[in-house]
Amino acid sequence: MPGVPSNKACERCKKRHLKCDETRPKCQRCTNAGVECPGYVQTRKFIDQGASVRRRYAPYQDSHPKSHLLRDAETTGEHPNLNQSGGQQIAGSGQPSTILSPADWRSSESNQPDTHSPTQSRTNSIKFPRINAVNLMTNTPTETVSTDMTGLEQPRSVSSRSAGHTPPNMSNATSPLHQGIAHGFRARPPSSNTGTGSPSQPSERDEFQDIFSELMTGTEHEIAFLIRHFSENLGPWLDISDSTRFFQVYVPIRAINDPFLKYAIAALAAKHLGRMKGIKSPVGGGMFTSPATMEMYPNATQVDWFLKATNYYYLATSSMNSSVSEAYTSVSSSAILESPIQIASRWLTLQSRNSSFLVEEPVANTFWKKTENILAASAIMIMCKIIDEPGENWQSHLSGIRPLFDSLLQLRGSASHALHPFPQGIRAAFWNFARLDYLGSYINRCPTLFDQGNLSLWRAAGISIDDSGNLSLNPEVTVDKTLSQEDLAANSLTWLVAKVINFLAESKKSQWEQLTGHSSSDPPSPSPATAGSTPYPSTFAWLKLSFDFQSWFERLPETFRPCLQLDHPKDISKLPEVIYLSFPEIYYSLTSCAATMQQYHFGRLALSLNRPPDAVSGPSTAFDRLQGYRELMKETDYRCREICGIALGRPQSAARVYAIPLLFAVGQCLENPEERQIVLDLLRGIEADLGWETGTRIQKLQASWDQR
Repeated sequence: MPGVPSNKACERCKKRHLKCDETRPKCQRCTNAGVECPGYVQTRKFIDQGASVRRRYAPYQDSHPKSHLLRDAETTGEHPNLNQSGGQQIAGSGQPSTILSPADWRSSESNQPDTHSPTQSRTNSIKFPRINAVNLMTNTPTETVSTDMTGLEQPRSVSSRSAGHTPPNMSNATSPLHQGIAHGFRARPPSSNTGTGSPSQPSERDEFQDIFSELMTGTEHEIAFLIRHFSENLGPWLDISDSTRFFQVYVPIRAINDPFLKYAIAALAAKHLGRMKGIKSPVGGGMFTSPATMEMYPNATQVDWFLKATNYYYLATSSMNSSVSEAYTSVSSSAILESPIQIASRWLTLQSRNSSFLVEEPVANTFWKKTENILAASAIMIMCKIIDEPGENWQSHLSGIRPLFDSLLQLRGSASHALHPFPQGIRAAFWNFARLDYLGSYINRCPTLFDQGNLSLWRAAGISIDDSGNLSLNPEVTVDKTLSQEDLAANSLTWLVAKVINFLAESKKSQWEQLTGHSSSDPPSPSPATAGSTPYPSTFAWLKLSFDFQSWFERLPETFRPCLQLDHPKDISKLPEVIYLSFPEIYYSLTSCAATMQQYHFGRLALSLNRPPDAVSGPSTAFDRLQGYRELMKETDYRCREICGIALGRPQSAARVYAIPLLFAVGQCLENPEERQIVLDLLRGIEADLGWETGTRIQKLQASWDQR
């Protein structure tokens, strides 16, 4: 908590070792000497000695009435009774004092000499040492980072409401762990300036805003701010193929009664704000009307959002562990380090020992609703993990999803709903896992975790597949009547693309066996997802996949047609020169359709580049092979143009976040330097706009291009 000033003399008297009369705003000794008084600098210390210190200094509020404190709380959007948290009073030896109100700060700043500019008073840095704690979110080593206290957010007033809110920049700051792991911090006193001008020191307002934002961890305002940020910006990522918007609408409502859902949402929102340096992109905001209080956060760009994300992830894991087992009185460290998939599997294992309760409708509904909430929290926490990690690590966070959903399928079959699909929340979580599964599998060139041959599982997830593996896009014949045509088409394509990824994994294994001379029984052993399949991909399997893709495309509803397309867009940044871009711009009315069509062209591109040789019907002459290569180049160029064209149309963020592996695949096919630069700019734009890590993909592309 803040302490009293360590020295009240002005800077000139301190340097000359003279007794200062401490007259404000200028001391009388400097005035009599005919020199400009440099002013007073208050060096404060930050301590945390528990409730005893807060009780000791709590009564000192006589110099500022409560009306000032209430006005300050309304200005910052927080509760007025902050003295309960121990962060309001200024503690230390000597005469007690209180935090100044914004009006007092403005008056004190106006009384300062002209040499004390507001910019100079905010340029000093405060270093916060990071507490040594288990970092559950990132692999960043503990260190001390300097925080530049610039870009202070001004208090909310009538003029600022009319002008709108301009988010300032943020510096990557580290601050202590307040909730869940540790609490308390100490700031290094700023060093005085020995130059001729006035010393550059952080103002009291800067210091208070920084302390205030730290004390807001877990408060009602911060939770509301993060949950709204999730619902507006991040929920659509998880609802890309769910028109009912389970994550965007239902999950925040269920978070009211389920703490692990609330903390999981807060963890992902805080992690995203950390990646975005504390800046929120406007969602449907007006240009004149002011934002709501829950849309703003004091000093947002100076907050260590990564630390808050770690706190909330810890709380989400602890709450989920306590929820799945009533026997837990305190959560052990080993249980906290479990992945959310492992926690959900343990919950289902406990429930599967006695599944007779699923026959009773009220009890069964309670069980399935809790299962929905646990899987929703797991999907959110996994996205919180992978948002800043390279694609090679995505699949490691999904380990265990196959036995988890096998257990769910078994529990569903033991109840009276054997022929019914999974409930809404389980389906929404399943398709998020399935999408990340095949994208991570493609990057690692390995089989998917989900078994494509388990047709009962995919039917329970909502798509219609007959026993021969043929898809149907007619909502009337599907098991789930609530799915829209767009959702059914998008989820069916996910199943098809996952089959292509397994086909590529088998092709890679076949090439490895041919190069090393190992038989199919030697390592690498077939994965569970492909056990029992043909060890060497055949032309028949390739043709079957190509036929399934074409059939899927021909049965699409009208909404999958682009409503806008510029085949030869002009580069208006280089006017008056007329320069045309290398790719078209394609725009879809529905975000899910844009993302689905990108994945469709990606699947066709992967199939075209990995057609197995056929000794019987393959080309027999060199000219035939040359013609085949030309046809392949035309197909590759068309698919790459479509994928990049949809990306250049700048769809909503829900479509862009899943395009990283797709653009990486396109970049490996391009030869033109201008086209390569467009792909790099698209990848950099995803990281800059949405916070997803793309640097690894860019480095790999540049390395592969340098080798050619």
